[in-house]
Amino acid sequence: MRKLIFPILFFLLSFCSFGQELNRYFAQGKFNTKDTELIDSVEQGIKNQAEIYMIRIDRSNGNVLIFTTDLPFFTQEEFKSLFGVYEHLITCPFIGIVRQDAFRTFPFDDCE
Repeated sequence: MRKLIFPILFFLLSFCSFGQELNRYFAQGKFNTKDTELIDSVEQGIKNQAEIYMIRIDRSNGNVLIFTTDLPFFTQEEFKSLFGVYEHLITCPFIGIVRQDAFRTFPFDDCE
């Protein structure tokens, strides 16, 4: 009986792990402000969040590039919410999966 329980338990645990694929995501957008102190402050706040691997905000034009740690999903709403009370300053949000989706080139001419 003991020999039968271990393989069944192993099978069930391995089956559960297949249900949720983890990906590393990237997010791009435009942070519409020229206030470099605000940019530095927001960038530092986002950098300190656990799910963020790297963030860069270009001070000259507001282009944003963020890489996440391995996550089950990452949405445009979650990307914008990283900016807190300044989320209304984010335009052209784009989310992709690292090594699967192509980066958009700046400036975003295809922004809605």
